[in-house]
Amino acid sequence: MRSLTARPVAAWWMLAALTLAFQFFASPNAAAAPREPRLALVIANSAYANFDRLGGTYGDGDKIAAALTGVGFVDAAGSGPVAARRDLGRADMVAQIAAFKDKLAAAGPKAFGVLYFSGHGAALGSYGDVMLLPVDAGANLAGDAEALSRATVTKTLLKSGGRTILIVLDMCRSVLSAPPVATPTTSGAAPSSVTSEAIGAKGLRRLTRQSELASRPDQGFLVAFSTSPDQVAFDDGVFSKVLAEEIRRPQQNMADALKRVSDRVAMRPGPVRQKPTFDYGLQGDPPCFVSCDPGAGTDRFFDCASCPYMRVVAAGDGVVGSPASEPGRGRDEPLQAKVSIAHPFALGVFDVTVAEWKACVLDGACRPVGDWSKENPNPLIPASDISFEDAQAYIAWLTVQSGLAYRLPTEAEWEYAARAGATTAFAFGDDITPSQANYDQTASYHGSPTAPYRGYPEAVNAYPPNAFGLFQMQGNVWQWTDGCADAGCGRRIVRGGSFQSTPGELRSANRFVVPVGKRREDVGLRVARDLRPDEAGG
Repeated sequence: MRSLTARPVAAWWMLAALTLAFQFFASPNAAAAPREPRLALVIANSAYANFDRLGGTYGDGDKIAAALTGVGFVDAAGSGPVAARRDLGRADMVAQIAAFKDKLAAAGPKAFGVLYFSGHGAALGSYGDVMLLPVDAGANLAGDAEALSRATVTKTLLKSGGRTILIVLDMCRSVLSAPPVATPTTSGAAPSSVTSEAIGAKGLRRLTRQSELASRPDQGFLVAFSTSPDQVAFDDGVFSKVLAEEIRRPQQNMADALKRVSDRVAMRPGPVRQKPTFDYGLQGDPPCFVSCDPGAGTDRFFDCASCPYMRVVAAGDGVVGSPASEPGRGRDEPLQAKVSIAHPFALGVFDVTVAEWKACVLDGACRPVGDWSKENPNPLIPASDISFEDAQAYIAWLTVQSGLAYRLPTEAEWEYAARAGATTAFAFGDDITPSQANYDQTASYHGSPTAPYRGYPEAVNAYPPNAFGLFQMQGNVWQWTDGCADAGCGRRIVRGGSFQSTPGELRSANRFVVPVGKRREDVGLRVARDLRPDEAGG
């Protein structure tokens, strides 16, 4: 943790936006030369006069400076490799940020600016504003908070007119039970009147302050925090290490890179939670550190750092059910008939992953599930061993996190999305091969080829998407729908088949009944939500 030992610091929050998201991207390609001017200001504060000295911030700053230099950023001074500024007092921090704003303005309206700060932070209200602490911060934060609050810093940099502003705040967000009072000593020893709630964390006390951010219509910003509100950020370099790796990873835009960071940090072992989060104010397509994922598209989005990737499924006509002649047809399947989806809706691009599920577990809203780490230690594995009741708990938590009403898809929505316009047994035709889905590949469907049995789920992006851009609607894990199998809805319908299923169970029309409280190691979920009127297609 950001060492707050025996010093006034209530760990707090910063560097959120790590979009998580994982290997939703292809292997590295050569980076294309950036098309926009790129400048970065890196500040690493360690030697605090009145609060804990931090042991890892210099290393944090150097790692991020090197990563940014490697992908085409120049120093905030306007030229040369990005260099970390160390141990800045209040006057120097304010001056450096102001000068950075001027350099961004001189770079022009396409400029991409990054500010990274590693050090102590003070929460200015729960789920509200925060401030960056200079090394000469004293017990009274009121004067410092105005000039170095997250809101003021963001607004200052947006005034540069630069197209994209990324602010990464590597600080804690937890709060002390009482505001700390620092007592400076002449010897430079740590004040001993207050101890922090989390030893080795970054942070101080909370004030209440609201932010007002104004930008031009085509301008965007992303403020990333290394941990969630009221949580600690550890002074161990994990966040900066993962962030530096994702900055250098090709085939992902800036927002996706940060979401991936968020998911990876949340998956770290240990008794104390650290889940990066972010405030997203980007317009249009976010820039890419190295290169963009050509398969992501602008229609893939997420509603919060912990939220799954979603995609709009357009309204239209399709079919549900199976022809009487379809091999493997079940008695509960309706005869194939036309269905109309009157309104577009959003559906998960992937099944909910173990990393996304763990965020709910860390909040105490979901129970732990098996992660298949022995068979396949990958945070992109779908969460499984999930009952219908578990799925409802996750959806309720996701609704709170995002402020949007998530739900399970209806059976008609699920089949319409799974078929993606196809009328055949599978979205990819009337035949199936081991290269198209994860199922019990020792079995054959209608003479299909076979392969050895895997026996565990694969990463959610391991097989090609269907025509709607949705991955593994068929195979890997069964997916809950809101369909009922009896009058009291004590049994529900799952769709899609799993890694344990025979290939015929992956047919788009196949239905499988599971009691609402039953947990199966091959059942997961994919979430849906209705679109708001102001959203694309809404």
